[in-house]
Amino acid sequence: MFTDTITKCAANAARIARLSANNPLGFWVSSAMAGAYVGLGIILIFTLGNLLDPSVRPLVMGATFGIAL
Repeated sequence: MFTDTITKCAANAARIARLSANNPLGFWVSSAMAGAYVGLGIILIFTLGNLLDPSVRPLVMGATFGIAL
């Protein structure tokens, strides 16, 4: 049932393992960029959430979380 999904995840994990073994600097840079994008998303969430009324703040912050991802 989930064989195709598990196969794709395993292939992706093998690709990431090869990247970290063959090009550690490239792996580090791509990981740092991913972390920076997540950080910018968190900043966006809190910035937009703090501008609004507290009654709608959780709704907007939750919606912004989806946009940030």
